[in-house]
Amino acid sequence: MAKRSEIVLILSMLLLIGWSEGVNEFDYYQVVLQWQPATCSSSTLVDECVQPPDERFSIHGVWPSLLSGDAVCSGTPPYDGTQLNSSIRARLHQDWPSVVHRVDPPFWSHEWTLHGTCSYAYLDQFHYFDFGLFVYGNYDVLGILNYYNVYPNGNLYARSDVENIIYSATGKWPALRCNNNFWSGDVQLHEISLCFRKQDFSLEDCPYNAVKCNDYFVWNSWSSNAVKVSTE
Repeated sequence: MAKRSEIVLILSMLLLIGWSEGVNEFDYYQVVLQWQPATCSSSTLVDECVQPPDERFSIHGVWPSLLSGDAVCSGTPPYDGTQLNSSIRARLHQDWPSVVHRVDPPFWSHEWTLHGTCSYAYLDQFHYFDFGLFVYGNYDVLGILNYYNVYPNGNLYARSDVENIIYSATGKWPALRCNNNFWSGDVQLHEISLCFRKQDFSLEDCPYNAVKCNDYFVWNSWSSNAVKVSTE
């Protein structure tokens, strides 16, 4: 019995070591910018979203990611709102809001716990959020698309065209993410990710597996959805 207990203990320790080695490991950062009308018109969130959303991109999150897929974060240290001073909180309310429920601190806590804790060895909580704000302030993806006459007008766009436009402006490939519009069922542009090296936070090409979008999609404004909402 003693030997069996020792074997069970050793196996349990090996499993724990193997699990802990994979936790918090990541290869690069995705800074994910969400198009608010697409968030609130998605088939999964339309009933939860406080409407109307703003007609703009805002920060969804800063996601440490693996080249092979999603990173697994420890969830520690826990979110501590006292680490965010009034100045950064004001910027977060503007640029990193809770689009769905319009209650921001729980959303920030969720993003830190699910994603930010992976990066704690590189970015503490304050600098994690500050990095997201820095990227948002320096890469105006809406302005870039509008400059090249790409607008949220309900038109069909080729993903490659949008990727090329952002590449032309930034020198690096983005990753686009789409969802399905609740009313039409159309595949629509939802998010644009910009990717950064974890070593020096420089912009880099997003890996292809970060792309979660069809070859073609529509880009909708909220006003086009609002017509459908009013007739329901």
